[in-house]
Amino acid sequence: MTTIGTNPAQHRTHTAQSQPMMGVVTLGHIDPVQGTAAHNESFPWPTRWRALTGENLIAQALSADPTLYPDVLQSARDLVAQGAQSILTTCGYFTPYQADLAKALPVPVLTSSLLQLPGILAVIGEKKVLVLAANAAAVDARCLAGSGLKQDEQDRLVIRGLEGPGPFREQVLKADGLHDVPSIIKQASQVVSRTVAAHGAIGAILLECGDLCLAAQPLRAVTGLPVFDYITAASWLQSSVPVTTGPRR
Repeated sequence: MTTIGTNPAQHRTHTAQSQPMMGVVTLGHIDPVQGTAAHNESFPWPTRWRALTGENLIAQALSADPTLYPDVLQSARDLVAQGAQSILTTCGYFTPYQADLAKALPVPVLTSSLLQLPGILAVIGEKKVLVLAANAAAVDARCLAGSGLKQDEQDRLVIRGLEGPGPFREQVLKADGLHDVPSIIKQASQVVSRTVAAHGAIGAILLECGDLCLAAQPLRAVTGLPVFDYITAASWLQSSVPVTTGPRR
């Protein structure tokens, strides 16, 4: 059973004036650190947060389990009632929820960094996109279809995951906590560097997991390639949102 919870580090509102507020629905299995999509200081605009919790949260999130959707929807509705003018969810595997959430809410919704894929493919010619994910197998046909990617475009993806032995699995997937960020950046850089060397046609990198935003800038420096993540996706969304007063229902 999954419950909706709050965490002081995930439920603060910036005091910035004359900017629309973004509501963020995140996974509450670990405490976020600055630079991840689940941390209140990672965005320069006002934010408010709701954290999902539960014993089987990671398994539910990886599969976008339909039983988790009602909690995601309720969290988003609560945030809209508190004045959010846009909604972001920080698990990249939530693309199957995208259409239903967008229909159910009166504000624009972005469930995943993967929603950027069609646009990225359009701007890099015939090159491929390297998708670095928490779990490669979970970036499946259902997940990609939810991102708006056409079936014939999926051949232009090179998908790699960090689910194998290493610091990401221990700290994030096993919920030990983000206590050694440099080790995760090193692991991500090694996987990406090997993959780029093996696939010379890669034109951009997309980070599926909100916790991998920490590695975006180091990966840009290491590869010289454009790197897209939750920060780039959220910035695109939030730059379009008008300032309104009071909650929208």
